[in-house]
Amino acid sequence: MPLPASEPYDFCSVYSRQAAGEPLRATATRADIWLSLEYTGRWDRRAFPQSELSEAVKEHVSAFEEAVPNVRVQFIRRPGNYVVEPIHFFVSVAHKTPPVLYRFLLSEYEELLDLDLIAVVRHDEAYAGNVVDQKLFFVCNNGLRDACCAKFGIPVQRAVAAVAGEDAWQSTHIGGHRLAPNLLFLPHAISYGRGTPEIAETLVESYRRGELYLPHLRGRTIYERPVQAAEHFLREATGNLAVEAYRPLSAENEGEGVWRVRMAGSDGGEYTAQVAARRWPELVYETCNATEKSTVEHYELLSLS
Repeated sequence: MPLPASEPYDFCSVYSRQAAGEPLRATATRADIWLSLEYTGRWDRRAFPQSELSEAVKEHVSAFEEAVPNVRVQFIRRPGNYVVEPIHFFVSVAHKTPPVLYRFLLSEYEELLDLDLIAVVRHDEAYAGNVVDQKLFFVCNNGLRDACCAKFGIPVQRAVAAVAGEDAWQSTHIGGHRLAPNLLFLPHAISYGRGTPEIAETLVESYRRGELYLPHLRGRTIYERPVQAAEHFLREATGNLAVEAYRPLSAENEGEGVWRVRMAGSDGGEYTAQVAARRWPELVYETCNATEKSTVEHYELLSLS
């Protein structure tokens, strides 16, 4: 549904960008492991729990979510009505260096019950044959979760698919409705916001080269937001866009929203960024369903050495 009739803006993402001028950096949803299941049934607002998957399958996946921290479950699909043969199921262990992507081809959803998901993410040799060297490109199109995801996300997904082919998928909620269209690139768990058809090729080709595209980067989901911010400011300063150029060594909370983040560079250097969590001065609508504005967090750079 659109924003209140009193607003000159119809969608929360338009309000965030045009009225509030909210920055994208350090807004990525936190997740280390992404489970992505091809599902062509109805995507409701709470897609996985409200789906028609069997209760046994739901309980199996939910038990894994409870046992392992920072897990996100997504539905994915390609546009159009088609018969799923086979069913694609991806497990991205994004917080490993380098990240690992597993692909399973299922004949029915009940085969998920035969997968020991904890063994998968622990890299049990039994699943070594399912490791693939592949890059996946997701665009959130879950319109029942938020109108922006369908209104603006569908054209972006089409543009991504024109470049990435079968590696491009529609996805359920990635997080951050007001920053739509939202994209997620796996296995490195790179989160982008405010995608447009015009930059789709740039985003895809950047990742294929092993690089990030800073103007639309929200962050990598494997990092907490102070680290996402520190990495963003460091890359702005150095111009080094290689995905694996930096890794965090520590993140220390110094109080009053100030964090000191140490990062190691692939060049052998060590860098320290001091960042501060602040409230963005302009209120936003966090979703298109919101009836009132709210305040959101953003990060400022205090020092970099």
